[in-house]
Amino acid sequence: MNRLWTSIRIKLTVATLVPLMAAIVVCWVIGASIITTRFSSQALQSVSSNLNSAHEIFLSDQSRLSDIIRLTSQSPELTTALAGTTSNAVIPTLQTILRNERLSFLTVVDRYGLVRYRAANPSLSGDSRMGDKLISDALKGAHSSGVMLLPTTQAERENPLLLPVMSLPVKATAHARQYTKKVEDRGLFQVSAAPVLAPDGGVIAVVYGGVLLNGNSRLVDRITQVLFKRDEADSHAPGNVTIFLDDVRIATSVLDEQGKPAVGTLMSEEVYSSISHGSLWVGRAFVLDSRYFTAYKPLRDLHGDVVGALYVGIPEEPLLQLRTQVNVIFSAVLVFVSMIGVALSAWLGANLSRPIRALEEGARRIASGENLPDISVDSHDEISSLADEFNAMKQRLQERNVENQALNRTLEQKVLERTAQLEEKSLQLLNTQRDLAQSERLAGIGVLASGVAHEINNPLAIIRGNAELLEMSAHLGDSDQSEVETIIRQVGRVERIVSNLLTFARTKQKIIRPFHIEDLLHDILEQVGHQIQLDSYDIERKYKASNDEIEGDEDQLRQVFTNLIINGLQAMETGGRLSVSTVIDPETSCCLVSIGDSGAGIPADVKEKLFTPFFTTRTRGTGLGLAVSYGIVKDHGGDIRVESEPGQGALFTVVLPQRQAL
Repeated sequence: MNRLWTSIRIKLTVATLVPLMAAIVVCWVIGASIITTRFSSQALQSVSSNLNSAHEIFLSDQSRLSDIIRLTSQSPELTTALAGTTSNAVIPTLQTILRNERLSFLTVVDRYGLVRYRAANPSLSGDSRMGDKLISDALKGAHSSGVMLLPTTQAERENPLLLPVMSLPVKATAHARQYTKKVEDRGLFQVSAAPVLAPDGGVIAVVYGGVLLNGNSRLVDRITQVLFKRDEADSHAPGNVTIFLDDVRIATSVLDEQGKPAVGTLMSEEVYSSISHGSLWVGRAFVLDSRYFTAYKPLRDLHGDVVGALYVGIPEEPLLQLRTQVNVIFSAVLVFVSMIGVALSAWLGANLSRPIRALEEGARRIASGENLPDISVDSHDEISSLADEFNAMKQRLQERNVENQALNRTLEQKVLERTAQLEEKSLQLLNTQRDLAQSERLAGIGVLASGVAHEINNPLAIIRGNAELLEMSAHLGDSDQSEVETIIRQVGRVERIVSNLLTFARTKQKIIRPFHIEDLLHDILEQVGHQIQLDSYDIERKYKASNDEIEGDEDQLRQVFTNLIINGLQAMETGGRLSVSTVIDPETSCCLVSIGDSGAGIPADVKEKLFTPFFTTRTRGTGLGLAVSYGIVKDHGGDIRVESEPGQGALFTVVLPQRQAL
């Protein structure tokens, strides 16, 4: 594979320039990260501090309300009016305080918690306010103030003119939770209550009042002006302030797309999930659709429940602009320094590569076979030392060439000797393999002989049984003559079996003739009774091929079916049912002979090896019975199928063609 060739000059230039550029890039990344992180940290600290200041202004405004209510409760006119029977004279005074102090409502209740005077709604009185914590605390003689959420019905009682101001359409806002109400009609108030004391020090009434925060731009603008030094003529301050009822902006200096206060918009969902649990939020968050550095403080009512929040924030855009400026400055520095570095690296690379090129040229000419003097390099550094070492190496190589020629001749002689030894060893190995093959064939003959003895046992047993019958009879009758014929036929069978076993591995000459398969099976079952007692067995015959003949070697097939029937009987040691059935398949022109038993069945691993020569599961078997049978059936163009499940017996099906091919 060809490699991409690169000059040493370029490599030296790159090696010099890469560390420099890497250092510049690292410095740029670290510097930009530090500036961005520091600015973010300072911005969050600033909004956190501004939130504390905004909350102090909020509390001072609430304290002002508390002072107004306390001074009103200490008015001698109010005490005299409440002590007397006529109280209409005090109503103008309360209305003047309501108007001058810009209160949303101002109300007096008696010591039983019943409303006596409503300055903002004089026509309505007599309802009980005893259940309000604000009133109950004041009736105990304590000054009480805080934030209160009033529903529409209560606010309408206190001042009917509040309803249009309180009602704020809720606007869908990006990144906010789904708000269930289309219009927020509740009111968030700063409230305060003070007891009216009799000359003896007892509480004879309570004065309470409140200021509506819904749409209270006066308070929000004052906080914004104090925190961010915004001029009244400038509508765009560096930061903004908002008062929330739940997560709805009810008073804010945040401007929407039309440049109007974004009243009715919603707090972002991630902030609300924290504020609703009473937690302070300081961090980056969405305000409308822009990112801000924000700080939120929950507002709690007199019961301690979170009813809203106070917010202070500054936009994130200045940080982004600063980061862009830093990127531009550092990028310019990087480009400028890189240009200087490229020029300096190119100059250094040229000076360093010049002697290396001279050394390379000399080495190339020597490698091509030229007889050159020593390479000379005009420098005083490692490259000069390299040239001196190269010259010394050239001299040593010339000396080594002579030595290598002699060594090569020696190696060639050794290779010839080793080759001769290898040929001798190979010949010995071939002789050993021939001896081993001969030994294996002899061992196979011995095993085959044991198989022959196994197959001879069956006809010998029949011969023995018939011979015993002859011995018991003094004269040969017709039946005795039949037994003698049987003996002669079985002897012939023995000869055929021996012949088949001795020629197991080679093709045998079949004697093909037509015969009735069921007559053959019937004859086998009758003769098997002389070898195995059939009293404990139930032999079931299902013949459906009585009138059909098949072609084949009857003696060889007798050996097959005898072997299968005896194996089936031996598989049922304590007795059982042996079924023998035949059927002709007209579609394939084949005869199917099935021999089934009700024994223990054949395991799956044993079933795969049933027809393997010399494989057996019986201690006295040789493993040739099924192998010989399989070979006979295959030689007839048929097949043997085995079906068995453990515990449900086995079924051997022999498939034979009705006609043998010529």
